[in-house]
Amino acid sequence: MKIRYFVSIAAVAMTQLAQAALVTDPNDARNWQSATVGTFATLYYGSNTLANRQQVVDNKLLDDSIFDATGYVASTLVKSIGQYSGQGGGTSTDLTGTGGYAYTCCGAAATRFDAANAIDNRWMQTSGVIGETVWDLGFQATKAAVFNTIDHGPLPQEAIESTVYLSNDQVTWTQGVVERVWLEGFQPILGIQWDGFVYAVGTGTTDTFRFASIIHGGPGALISDGDNEINGILGTRADFTPPVPEPSTWALMALGLVCLGRYACRGSAH
Repeated sequence: MKIRYFVSIAAVAMTQLAQAALVTDPNDARNWQSATVGTFATLYYGSNTLANRQQVVDNKLLDDSIFDATGYVASTLVKSIGQYSGQGGGTSTDLTGTGGYAYTCCGAAATRFDAANAIDNRWMQTSGVIGETVWDLGFQATKAAVFNTIDHGPLPQEAIESTVYLSNDQVTWTQGVVERVWLEGFQPILGIQWDGFVYAVGTGTTDTFRFASIIHGGPGALISDGDNEINGILGTRADFTPPVPEPSTWALMALGLVCLGRYACRGSAH
C-alpha cells in the first residue's frame, strides 16, 4: 500500500510538469509587460483581428504560467566562435523584482561558457552565423526552450530576438519555429523584468535533435538589432516535458520508493 502511494505521488509530479495555463480567450484583455494577445496576433499572423487572435488561441501559442525547469537536462555550450566569442558573460542584477533591466557586462571570456550552461541571471551573446554558437541539448530532444534575458523593450520582440536551428551532426541544420511562449518567464518573482518570456521552438515533426545553434536576428526573430542575450537553453520532449529518465534511473527511483515504503532499507527482511 505504501509503495503504491509513493508511486502515485511520483506520477502526479510528472503530470504537473506537463500542465499548462494556456490563454484560451481571443479577447483576453490582460497584458504581459505591455504585450497582449493582439500583439502576438500582429507579430505572428499579420494583424490584430479576431481571426488572428483566434489563431493564437487555437495554436496554443501563449501560456500564462512560469516555465518550471525542474527535471530538465541542462544544455551545454560546446562551441562559440565568430562574433562576440571573445566576450565574457553578462549578469542581470535585479533579483528582487524592482522592475529594472540593469546588468553588468562583460566579464572574462571564460565565464561565457558558465553563463550559457545554467538558467540563472547570467547570459551571453551569440554569433549571427548558423553553427558558430552551439549547445549540446544532452539528449535527443524534439523541441528546445530558450531563455532570453531582456535588456530593454519592446516586448515580446526583445524576448524573441533570435533564430534557433536544430541538428544531429552540426552540419545539417533545421530551423525551429516558435510554438509556445511562457508569458511569466521562469523566475517566481514576477516583477523581475529581465526574465521576460520563455519560448520553445519545434520543427512541426517528431524528429529529434541533439544540438541547437542560436543566432541573433534571422527569420525566426521578432526583432533584429545586432545582438541577443541568451540565458540558456533546454531540450524538451514533444509535449514540452523533460526527458524520460534512463532505465537505470527508473531502477534507482523504484528502489527508493521501496525503501520509503518500508521506511528504511537495511539490507535484511522485516
